[in-house]
Amino acid sequence: MPVTIPSNPFEFESIRILLKAAILIILVLYAIFALVVVRQVNLMSQTLITKVSPVLKALSLLNVGFAVGLIVLVWGIL
Repeated sequence: MPVTIPSNPFEFESIRILLKAAILIILVLYAIFALVVVRQVNLMSQTLITKVSPVLKALSLLNVGFAVGLIVLVWGIL
């Protein structure tokens, strides 16, 4: 019985599922990193009070929103 090798390696459903899971895990890790950044910015703002602190807090929260939005978007696409 001849063995056929598919020309497209992404034809296997298990590889697709593994790839989807890996992408989502990476995005979740990025979201956790973004939350750590928010915590660090808050600690920095309490320690070193400057005029730029509110802007940095807003940017860090925007980063978290972007990370969560990206997870939702990719979950919907995949």
